[in-house]
Order: sequence, then structure tokens, then C-alpha cells
Amino acid sequence: MKAIETNGKIDDKGNLILEHPLEIDTPTNVRVIILVPEDSETQEIQTNQTNETNFEKAMVIYKKGSEKYKNALRELAK
Repeated sequence: MKAIETNGKIDDKGNLILEHPLEIDTPTNVRVIILVPEDSETQEIQTNQTNETNFEKAMVIYKKGSEKYKNALRELAK
């Protein structure tokens, strides 16, 4: 059995909503384990999600800047 870890939320109807779609090629049965944070853990989870989002945004900015830098060097090399 293969394990996949992801985050999600339980809506007001009790449905599990994942943050991102799972990359599974074919429909299949799965086994789900739900870990519900205690009050003290909720803040930690929210902080980790914010850090992940900030990291992803920083990587996008870095990649754009990196491409501009490479293009500028190519222009200078001409």
C-alpha cells in the first residue's frame, strides 16, 4: 500500500475537501485516516500552510527574476 499525505478541510456537511487533487492515474478504492488537530495544533498547521504558500510565491518570483537575469546576460554577450 502506498501512502500519500495532503491537507484538506471538513466542510459543514462532513465532506472531506482536499487542497489539491490527487495524482492517481486510475479510479481505485482508498483507505483514509483523518488527523484532527487539537486547539494548540491548529495554529501550527495554519502557520505551516502560510509558510508553504509564501515559499511557493517566492519560488515563482525567483524563477521570473532568474529568467530576466539570464536574458540580460544573453543580451550582453551579443
